[in-house]
Amino acid sequence: MLLRIRTFRAAAQVIISTFLCMAAAAAMAQSPDVYEIDSQSSEIHWRIYKAGAFARFGHNHVVAIAQPTGTVELEEDISASGVTLQFSVADLVIDDPVLRSRYGEDFASEPSAEDVAGTRTNMLTEQVLNGDVFPTISLTATQLTGLGEDQTIELTIAMLGRTVSLTVPVSVTFADGALHAQAEFRLQHEELGMEPFSVMMGALQVAPEIDFTVDIRATPRATAL
Repeated sequence: MLLRIRTFRAAAQVIISTFLCMAAAAAMAQSPDVYEIDSQSSEIHWRIYKAGAFARFGHNHVVAIAQPTGTVELEEDISASGVTLQFSVADLVIDDPVLRSRYGEDFASEPSAEDVAGTRTNMLTEQVLNGDVFPTISLTATQLTGLGEDQTIELTIAMLGRTVSLTVPVSVTFADGALHAQAEFRLQHEELGMEPFSVMMGALQVAPEIDFTVDIRATPRATAL
């Protein structure tokens, strides 16, 4: 009788252990694959434009996130996948010459070091990004829909103490185990809850339009053995 009890207990332990292993494997299978954004080969930047009666005295500008970092959580249902990244407004790169050279005559002028410093100061003022109070901006992208050139994604931007939700076009592809997401779109300052910077009663100001370029490459996160 005692032998039967011990045998039963041993069998029960095997069954429980097997069940737990199966449950853990199922949980792992249901967990999203995590990809890391490759900061060296990814870029996010935008162009802002001069306007006003004295626009000829100003410059158009390119502002970039320096080496963007973040994660992509890739679900089996790709529409439920998401991208998350955060950056410091103080670290934004202004008027990188290589980026300016991409955009032709409208960006052919060469801002001086003083011009760049002045642009940074203006950008971080309370009127624009209010960098002292809100030092970071977070981006979250979810709900990928559509196919090919008709893909869109829901973008949530947390900035200036509030969140802004937008739907933007995107192209997402996979090749050689890597994810590649590209987007080109135009927004208005007011869509981001921002007021374009201006001086001299608007005689020199920033135009309402902002043109964005996003080129994100991500590879699977390395797992510890």
